[in-house]
Amino acid sequence: MAHSYEAAHTNREGRELVHPYTSETELGPGDVLRLEGRFWLVDRVEGDRLELRPARYRLRLRHPDGREEAGAFRRYRPDAPRLGHTFTTVEDGAPAGWVVNREELARDEIGEPFLDLLAERDFDAEDPPAAHELEHAIGDDDELALPAEAVGALAQAAAAGLSAELVALDAGEAPDWDAAASYIDALVLDEIEDDLVELCGVRPGSDPRETWLDTVKARLAEDLARFRADVEGDHAQILEWSFLDGRVLASTGSEADEANPDSGHGWLCRLVDASAAGAAGFERVRRR
Repeated sequence: MAHSYEAAHTNREGRELVHPYTSETELGPGDVLRLEGRFWLVDRVEGDRLELRPARYRLRLRHPDGREEAGAFRRYRPDAPRLGHTFTTVEDGAPAGWVVNREELARDEIGEPFLDLLAERDFDAEDPPAAHELEHAIGDDDELALPAEAVGALAQAAAAGLSAELVALDAGEAPDWDAAASYIDALVLDEIEDDLVELCGVRPGSDPRETWLDTVKARLAEDLARFRADVEGDHAQILEWSFLDGRVLASTGSEADEANPDSGHGWLCRLVDASAAGAAGFERVRRR
């Protein structure tokens, strides 16, 4: 039986919007849905009204000795892990299998909701795959472990309630900046999600629709130029470290930073959302 709701959220312009929403299953706190090109987390349910907040998650690894290791907050995307998801990390230089066996709604220190995902070792897995996904390296003496400054930055970001975005380049690869620029130049409005349009500075309620595409392209082109300058320069806003002979780059920031033209976190989030980062050869790191 279909369930009908009013889904309420505040958009990036600070306006509350209410959408009719129909689900084949009954929804409750902790469920995730997609509206206007963006994923939302059900925070509360009041009758048939869903109170939504931007969807994000954090993955925790619980080691067999009881020690826990929490990653940074991540924006929810289609490839986000959910209950039952299996994956591989590197431990003491060898692949280790994990499974997400608990998923629940939690809140950070300022009361904002997120999905807390607890993963434990999957000792029933047969022949864990090779550690090539650049997901989560650990171990104090392991040469594959993340540098202390990167671990510290991500931990500090998580403690402050900030999210992280991470992308990777395979060993020996260099970014194809020209391919990314060509990709941006070839974008058409029908291919661009509503949320990305707003992230790029468009005000759909007041800006003429015929100006939207030029605004989006201009913002993404500037993002690409500034992201490249930072990566090839002093890394003032973009973290970088070596991992499995490749490179991992990361940004941290708040929800507001995702739309900030001067934020490195904004550059990377928008380039990932537009698939321009992928056109340059960067692969989004799904977990950390």
